[in-house]
Amino acid sequence: MATTPTQPVGVVSPAPVASPATLPDTADNTRAYQVNFTESQADTLLLLGTHRYWLHLSQIAASTKPLEYAPATLASKFFAAPSDTAWRAHRVRGYEGTYTFALRDSARRAGVFNTKLHKRDFLHTNKGELLTLSEPEFQYMGYSSGLKALVFVAYFGLPYSDVIDRTALLLDARSGQVKGTYRIGSASFEAIDCDPQVAPGEQAILTCAGQLLRAGQPPLSLKRPHAEVRAARFLTDTTMLVVYEFGDYRPVPPQEEFAPDEAASMPVAGAPVTAQMAQPPMEFVSTPAQRRLPNAIVLSTSGRQLATFHYDGWLPDMGYSMPRHAVAASRTYYFLNGENGKPKSLLLLSKARPDSVIQLPLKTFTKFQPPRRRQEVKFVLSDGTDDCTFYADSANPRHIRYARRPAGN
Repeated sequence: MATTPTQPVGVVSPAPVASPATLPDTADNTRAYQVNFTESQADTLLLLGTHRYWLHLSQIAASTKPLEYAPATLASKFFAAPSDTAWRAHRVRGYEGTYTFALRDSARRAGVFNTKLHKRDFLHTNKGELLTLSEPEFQYMGYSSGLKALVFVAYFGLPYSDVIDRTALLLDARSGQVKGTYRIGSASFEAIDCDPQVAPGEQAILTCAGQLLRAGQPPLSLKRPHAEVRAARFLTDTTMLVVYEFGDYRPVPPQEEFAPDEAASMPVAGAPVTAQMAQPPMEFVSTPAQRRLPNAIVLSTSGRQLATFHYDGWLPDMGYSMPRHAVAASRTYYFLNGENGKPKSLLLLSKARPDSVIQLPLKTFTKFQPPRRRQEVKFVLSDGTDDCTFYADSANPRHIRYARRPAGN
């Protein structure tokens, strides 16, 4: 890693933090971040404290600096290193890259820092073959004045596939030095419903790697024994929602193992077998008793548990995703909850009272009949099979009319 500060370290001077009563209410856990995989460069105008800066990101692949990795278990023989003459060696080849993070003043003349990172800077947070083969993409996520850090998410993927991992990256906003890298995990299969986020008051950072970073306090671990974090989102500046799945990952029993990839098992004359395939496939196993436990927690950023409830409203796709909507006028979050994969109720979480969770069965809602009323807010939540259309009264969040139809109709 190379970092070149080009102005005095103290140039980024955050404005005094406002009192909680005057902080803008910007937390919205319904926001979804999408990376643009078609652009390799981007300039973003940032407001850091009372100063404006331009952030420039760029990446350059070094075709003269090949990297090799073994054993590779995810990549096909298409990525085999030429020097091996055989895929059975499970060795793949990629190329080094240089990833530049430059912060300049609003006129783009004076610089604050110019940081250059390489693949080796992410070795301890990424699978070796993904890191070797990927052409990473970086996305700016926010700024924390309390931790004086710029937050990014990095995507490391297997080319031409949906095998993608995410890593949270924190850079010091004054020097550009790396403050931390945190492996989030898959961005496709079993992806958790979480994006690295800065709390609205800029005093905490959610890494999505099982911890909350806090200004002036030790990191808060979100991990629980015999449980996986499946979702984590800020509700307000000082509260967050964390959803778990109780159970453990275990090797798939031999009779259930997948058939080996034909290309990977194909013998090649003269090919030395330098490595065996890694660990057997794993599956997540939970007991009926674990599945009945309250698995959703409303947590304060100080670590205090404010409320618990049972959540089973996941969308049936590759990752974990909570169907949800936020109504700004009433400062209320609505979550579609289910049972055995079918929507059964709507969960209401108020920003004013995040310690109070209201569950309303769908069968109790009044059927929607036109016209739509002026104070009603319309939103659609899908369970993957049906679209549930809700008309929530912005003056009384519990007054809801409801219609349901097959998805896509």
